[in-house]
Amino acid sequence: MDARDSEAAAADNRRGWRWFALLGLVFLVGATLRTVLLGVPPVLPLIQRDLGLSYTATGLLTGLPMLMMGGAAWASGRAIERIGGRRAVTIGLVLLAAGALLRAPFTSVALLYLFTAVLSLGIALAQTAVPVLVRSWFPRHIGLAAALYTDGIIAGEVLAVASTGPVLLGWLGEDAWRASFVAWGLTVIPVILLWHVLAPAAEPASPRLPRRVDKPQPVAPQPDAAGRPRVRAWHLGLVSSGGAVIYFTMNSWIPPYNDALGHGDATALALTVLNAAQLPVSIALTFVAQRLAGERWPFITVGVVGISAIIGMTTTPLSWQPIWVGILGSSSVAVLVLGTALPPLLAGPGEVARLTGATLTINYGVAFVGPLFGGWLWDQFDQPALAFAPVVLAGLILIVLGARLPRRAKVPEPVRARP
Repeated sequence: MDARDSEAAAADNRRGWRWFALLGLVFLVGATLRTVLLGVPPVLPLIQRDLGLSYTATGLLTGLPMLMMGGAAWASGRAIERIGGRRAVTIGLVLLAAGALLRAPFTSVALLYLFTAVLSLGIALAQTAVPVLVRSWFPRHIGLAAALYTDGIIAGEVLAVASTGPVLLGWLGEDAWRASFVAWGLTVIPVILLWHVLAPAAEPASPRLPRRVDKPQPVAPQPDAAGRPRVRAWHLGLVSSGGAVIYFTMNSWIPPYNDALGHGDATALALTVLNAAQLPVSIALTFVAQRLAGERWPFITVGVVGISAIIGMTTTPLSWQPIWVGILGSSSVAVLVLGTALPPLLAGPGEVARLTGATLTINYGVAFVGPLFGGWLWDQFDQPALAFAPVVLAGLILIVLGARLPRRAKVPEPVRARP
């Protein structure tokens, strides 16, 4: 731990009002990065009907954000090393607002895809930067800060899916999916202003320091006594993608699945439960994330539970659906909370942005395939339940690779300044 890390750790231990304000800001940014995305599933049947989309094209629309976020994450990590995390979040939020608002006025499917890609690039840049800032601002409380960030993500998801249908469409009109895009896009603007005012202008790890600061460091702890290899970005990315595939596949295909079975009226409850069930688990993990971060058994457990729950949902009566989707939502958020903490925990001091970017590239690249592959299976075999087959594959990934996750290294104590 160098002098700048020691200074950051000392500041982290001094918990004044600004420390708590920064935690709140991280929470708020996390929420904002998901409200725009998760405002889409509740209106997906309307979009599919109005634009005449096939199930494969619908899967592409819901999977495109994951593809763009994954494809841009590695480049975002490199960009953050040059422009800094604070500026990266600012640019990301601006792109998010612009893309969200510009989706609404055009009737072209191609433009809908284009501006969805723009907002997704903004999310990729901002969410790659947040773990870097967590490492800089809270070096002794990485697990706590990462958990609060994911709490914000979950809160934004719950707010979007619970209010878009019954609240926004209730106010704007039952077919006003374009107006709902505008409403969620406008909510990003005040967050940009708050970020500009509250986020520290100076960052402990400045990209303009001498070149020796940017010298590559090991991105993982040294092999343990059993000779286990160092962590690799592909390993972290695939493990984290298990939760993302479960979550985004469920959000994408529950509405069309219920419509195909003639139970479209059950969709609002299912989506609300899927997302709301994540919040208590995420909050609970906030208090134990520092101890659980880097452990293997939570990922293995999620894999087993996820496979069991998706089999249950597709083979039992519809009245059981809220229970199964609640289990799936709760399980997937555990991967999100604990997976978010892995890069800042395991990376070397100068490699957090790069490892985070590479991990997210793999994470969202795989998550993109989930909804798209599910839609393709539905189109090919005309079996709605096959849309959820990617959830089973995600569970297997979590079981196999979760069991091989490298153990976390001990976090060094900060060098305390003399009084």
